[in-house]
Amino acid sequence: MYQNRASGANVRSPLGLPVGVCHWQSLKYSYMIASMKMIIICLINALIAVFLAGCNLSDATPVAVVIQPTTPYIQIAQVETLVPTELRPIPTQLLSTDLPLNPTPEPTLSPYTCGVESQGENAQHEVIATIDYAAKTVQVSQSIRYTNNSDVAFPEIVLNVEANNTRGSLIIQRVSLAERDVQYGLNQKRLTIPLPTPMNPGCQATIEFEFALNVPQIGIGISAARGFFGYSVRQLNLGLWLATVAPRIDNGWAVHETYVYGEQTILEEADWDVTLIVENASGDMKIAAPGEGELLEPNRWHFIYNSARDFSISLSEDFIISRDTTANGILIELFHYGDTVRQVNGATLNGAPHALSAAVLAAEQYTSLFGMPNSNRIVIVQGDFPDGMEFSGLVYVSTNWFYAFEGGIQNFLTLITVHEVAHQWWYAKVGNDAAYDPWLDEAFSTYSEYIYVEEFYPQFRQWWWSFRVAYYNPQGNVDSTVYDFDSGRGYINAVYLRGAQMLHNIREDIGTEAFFDLLAAYAQAGNSEIATPELFWSLLTPEQLEATAATREEFLREPDVIPEPIGGGR
Repeated sequence: MYQNRASGANVRSPLGLPVGVCHWQSLKYSYMIASMKMIIICLINALIAVFLAGCNLSDATPVAVVIQPTTPYIQIAQVETLVPTELRPIPTQLLSTDLPLNPTPEPTLSPYTCGVESQGENAQHEVIATIDYAAKTVQVSQSIRYTNNSDVAFPEIVLNVEANNTRGSLIIQRVSLAERDVQYGLNQKRLTIPLPTPMNPGCQATIEFEFALNVPQIGIGISAARGFFGYSVRQLNLGLWLATVAPRIDNGWAVHETYVYGEQTILEEADWDVTLIVENASGDMKIAAPGEGELLEPNRWHFIYNSARDFSISLSEDFIISRDTTANGILIELFHYGDTVRQVNGATLNGAPHALSAAVLAAEQYTSLFGMPNSNRIVIVQGDFPDGMEFSGLVYVSTNWFYAFEGGIQNFLTLITVHEVAHQWWYAKVGNDAAYDPWLDEAFSTYSEYIYVEEFYPQFRQWWWSFRVAYYNPQGNVDSTVYDFDSGRGYINAVYLRGAQMLHNIREDIGTEAFFDLLAAYAQAGNSEIATPELFWSLLTPEQLEATAATREEFLREPDVIPEPIGGGR
């Protein structure tokens, strides 16, 4: 059982309050279910009727999330343990592989714009999406302007299409380059576009990608975990629904194999210009979306969100919006429902203002410690699936945690809200490889929960360590990849919980002031990057590396770190 080595002395933070790391987050996975479909074939002649029956397997619609007539609450899947990140298998067989469209155009006409004027830091996405709210379908036209900012030419461009993780959801209609249809290959979520001629450094290509989405219904049990891309009776969630350009790492395109545990995304920043047209919805439709948005006309919205790793949204006709602003000017918006108001033991409780208040305090604290996030607006959505989930500028907190709220801060509503807010620094601002270096966002966000509790509720510091960490007696290497685990529990214990322990021990090894200086330096050095463990370790002085040697030996599979030059990262 882990022993907290902290002395308990009150240390002052930049906010002038006692300083205090974050929650385990949730796994997000797709699902595959089947039902039996009976086909009766009848052969009849003039005298005799012969009946032959046959059956096969086909995809079935997941069980609906329904409102029970005896209660005003949505009935959604419950997590069997206190940690809402259990096994959530995804389909091992995906829809399409190597699906060609029209032939690649003749290479006599260059499909690129080359020269200094074409260079840019981020891929530019222009999206027009028509959402049929009643049918739960989406028609998307996505234009991607991508510049080769590397120093080598490459013969292909690779897109990451996460929507193809869910069976039957993605229907590709057209892929074109310079307004000409091109061939492509699709393998799981990796969409490869061979180029007619190599794309040289400094050249820019415009890819047109047209596709349709059949959004799956949020099911029950483990299948509900991927509800950030799904719908319930009252919300439609579109998380990781748009294509992104895969990062170039070591002269290759980084798209990781889908796996049962953890996440496998690795996303660069991009600029997003998104127009949403919503059909078959009432005039009460509200869209929870990051960035700056405006309502152009009834049920037509326009959003601009630059330097974001993704653009994810949630729609509902029943959203209630609560707002508050931090002392440093960050707008926090909570999109929730009326069922956050509950009667508990004769008292009226409302989890919505509690979650909003926790988010405001956490955002103020993290801004003071780690610098401003990459957006001055953070959107929190009450999600009808049993998990939390982070995106750029938008996070989900499960309806389950609002229902379980009974006051105070010793609950998952507080901790998950704080954890997901922390991901605006440890994911959205400082990116990382979620498959191979998951501790760089999950351990940091989990420890950020503790920082929050320590600063604002120091009397509950030991409770946090007992409730969140020691109870599970975690084992395993913090620097494991998601592919190293054969259980969700093992993944959480090693990466989230042991990761929080390791960070706390580093804090004790080098001192609290130096530790928070280290986190601030990491947030600055990794800003807008895909950060690596080498970047983090490079920020320690030789004396600090020596002081943390025993901690690294205890928690890491590869304790002999080789720091990269400051300013590194992918």
